Amino acid sequence: MKIETRAILQRGLTELLRMTEGMLFLPVASERYPLPLALAVYGEVPDPERVRSEVRAGIESDPLRLLEACLVLLELYACNQPGVSESVPDDEAFLTQIFASKRMNGWIVLVGDANQEETQAAVNARWQFRFIEAGKTCTSLYVLLNVLTRYAFVYGRIPLGDTHLLGHFIEDITSGLVVGRGKLNDLELTLSLAAMRVGLPAVTPPDYPFQLGRHIRAGSLDEIVDAVASFPSIRRLLDHPELPALPDYLNPSHANPGLQLGETWGDTPESFYLLRKGGVEAAGVKVTGIPSGAMGVLLTVDAEPLDAFDRRYIESRAARVFSKMPRVSARHASGRLVLGLAPGLGLPPEWIGESLVAAVRNEFPRIVNVHVEVIFDRERLNALDAEVSAERARRKQEIAATTEESVSEFITCVGCSAFAPDHVCILTPERPPQCGRAYEFIKTGALYAYDDMTNIHHRELHSGVNSFGTCSKGELLDSSAGEWSGASQAAARLTGGRITRVQLHSLNEAPHTGCGCFQLIMFRTDQPKPGIGIMERGYKGRAPDGRAWRDLHYALGGKQTAGLADAAWGYLHSPKFLAAHGGRKSVVWASPKVAALMPPANGSV
Repeated sequence: MKIETRAILQRGLTELLRMTEGMLFLPVASERYPLPLALAVYGEVPDPERVRSEVRAGIESDPLRLLEACLVLLELYACNQPGVSESVPDDEAFLTQIFASKRMNGWIVLVGDANQEETQAAVNARWQFRFIEAGKTCTSLYVLLNVLTRYAFVYGRIPLGDTHLLGHFIEDITSGLVVGRGKLNDLELTLSLAAMRVGLPAVTPPDYPFQLGRHIRAGSLDEIVDAVASFPSIRRLLDHPELPALPDYLNPSHANPGLQLGETWGDTPESFYLLRKGGVEAAGVKVTGIPSGAMGVLLTVDAEPLDAFDRRYIESRAARVFSKMPRVSARHASGRLVLGLAPGLGLPPEWIGESLVAAVRNEFPRIVNVHVEVIFDRERLNALDAEVSAERARRKQEIAATTEESVSEFITCVGCSAFAPDHVCILTPERPPQCGRAYEFIKTGALYAYDDMTNIHHRELHSGVNSFGTCSKGELLDSSAGEWSGASQAAARLTGGRITRVQLHSLNEAPHTGCGCFQLIMFRTDQPKPGIGIMERGYKGRAPDGRAWRDLHYALGGKQTAGLADAAWGYLHSPKFLAAHGGRKSVVWASPKVAALMPPANGSV
């Protein structure tokens, strides 16, 4: 190490010793990890004088070796600052922050004497970062390191005292960084290098004196804006091809609550609205008859597989487009599309078909061939009645009969792996998404769209990958546990090999992983007797064994935990509900809301 850089570290460490003189460690915000940096470096909360003595002893001979102890001194200082607990999230707020981080590029702490508001504005004119501001620069850096270290403990299962593994997790998975602009003082220089020692990357000024650490040098604001998203751990929105545009007359600003109606189309006994699968010789729109109260709308889509789930869901989604049409109200229910028109509107009937074609193409761009017939002719409506009824009956029967055994493939979702690297959802008709979204929503997104289009940012691990996908079922290895070789292979592929086995209906050996947005948690318990307990998100009480929602969430969030599994409310009604444990009769305790909504045990498998 050069003499000048050694001197910078010595001065920075000396300043930390001065700042922490006479201080004791005080717990900050979290009950589980009240002093995470001390736990990460020492495996326990040490006597503060031990840390200070180690720094004093090595400051002249090898200050570089003291970077981890430097971070513990930072924690010693920060935990004694008034108001620090208001900046550091408590346990519940921490879980919420980590989950919400999938909708941003990452966290940033600014150091240096340049104008911070100017830097923030320039960065977030292009990106979506959360800037940590907690008073003094060193306190802000502490807040970020506190959160990222707890992140590693919970979602990475990093052992206390293992800074090597901690550094890898922060570097590879978390999305925080330090950005330096202007002149950095000796303390900022020392702390930024110490943060890089545990994996936190940095964007540094051109004159940054250290060659160590993972950092990019950037001088101008434009260079900084480019650099902040250059690290593999920083999350990015997925790129996808240009989406087919909606017509100009469709705009969300045209919502028409309380619209006074002049006439209504589609609300008569012979009216219908239906999406069917079929050959499309020429995409486009056909209008049959003169507009009147009776209206049939027939969407024909040429795509594969377009099963009953797909047809039902795309039909419903497409109908929402009419909320964007000026002076029109729309209602999709009971197999009809009912349009209410403002007095004197004179709506061109072709717009109905054009809007539906555009809606399908915009939301499901892999579907190309769509034809819409808008029918006002009563003879044509009556002639189609039997065909429409038969299609609805087939659809209903197909959905009711669909099982894990009957489908050709399963659906996968990695939308939450942006923050939970060990998690992937394996979805089936009998194991719906744990977040409560419809099975069809993710299924159609996997087959006909490019991403879930909900502002989810991904790490490099899934760059270019649709959040929603499909996987081969493979071989059925255990029917009661719901273990399929293809599902396990997909989990291994999508988690980088960290999860190698998944059982969809068992809590014992390899239960489904949890993300953080699960609606229910199912858990093995011995109270009031051995069996399964179920608790819903938001429940304020405790299970008979003493565990609260927060305890279960910490144990399951972002990982696979024997004895715990996630679920959505819909899973309570699944024919394969907890099949490995005997179904509903295995449930020995449920929070009151779950107990009220769960079918009786005599319906168990």
